[in-house]
Amino acid sequence: MTTLRFGIIGAGVAAETHARELRNISGAVLVSVFARNQEKAAAFAAAFSVPASFSDIEDFLADACLDVVIVTTPNGLHLDYAIAAARAGKHVVVEKPLEISCERADRIIDACTTSRVGLSVIYHRAHSRAARRAMADIVSGALGQIFLVNIIDNEFRRPSYYEGDAWRGTRAIEGGGCVITQSTHLIDLAQLLLGPIVSVYAETTTALHDIETEDAAVAVLKFQSGILGSFSSSTAAFPGQRHLLTISGTKGTLIINGEHDEILFRQTVDEGETHPTPGNFSFGDVQNPREFPTLGQRAQLQAIVNELQSDRLPADGPRAMLSVKVVEAIYRSAAEGRRVAV
Repeated sequence: MTTLRFGIIGAGVAAETHARELRNISGAVLVSVFARNQEKAAAFAAAFSVPASFSDIEDFLADACLDVVIVTTPNGLHLDYAIAAARAGKHVVVEKPLEISCERADRIIDACTTSRVGLSVIYHRAHSRAARRAMADIVSGALGQIFLVNIIDNEFRRPSYYEGDAWRGTRAIEGGGCVITQSTHLIDLAQLLLGPIVSVYAETTTALHDIETEDAAVAVLKFQSGILGSFSSSTAAFPGQRHLLTISGTKGTLIINGEHDEILFRQTVDEGETHPTPGNFSFGDVQNPREFPTLGQRAQLQAIVNELQSDRLPADGPRAMLSVKVVEAIYRSAAEGRRVAV
């Protein structure tokens, strides 16, 4: 198999995760990093033993020894870098969310389609064993008719999280707050398992942090299938709680955590209680993004490499767009005080 040569755009927390996990991927090697600040790029390269560092994006993309580019910049900077990479003939991997608006996300999808390169979006919780268990139960009908989904993503970030990076908590660059950056993972996972969300009614507030966007939000969701959902998102809920995705049906209930890959509860009419809450489970969660588990990223990166080595082009654009649409609808609903169609 051909070894795929990766480059990373950005040198922050997400870039660090990908640099570490690429060491564990069969058929991949990290060859370069780009950051607008040359000193930061060089320091990142030294820290992770990356052969080349760049501060000029054209030089970075002109490297013939580069096959795949991972974009790890702030949300609202994905567009230009992803399009430039696609036009340079590189396969594109974008950290969630795809972009901060449907219009911008659509332009990335169009650029990758036109250039005939792969487009992957990092939503690693879908690659957990817990998510596979949920999908199997849904497909088999083990839970009966599913009618209710509850999403709880009440995290905590210290004020320094927002103060340390000027782009965080801004509409122009981050595109929002906890909904678009933290809880987009669960919006993606819920739609992957249960189909599209077609309408939302939401409220948002800024409870703790000195930012222009939300650090708490709630919403009522309606899925295309008729399933109803509740959604809670925050980065102000001390001390932070591990997220819970509860799927309830007429014959059973399943509760999972995708980040830590845990089945927290499962009971069905036919099988009884097959997964009681693990004895070592903690509702408390970490506060520092650098301390979250990264096995999900490893699993997704390996899947991307396997797909490309099999001469198949990843095409995550349509699925990733579903989350962008729902996030937009949540913000519009909160601003306008009404139910909004997705």
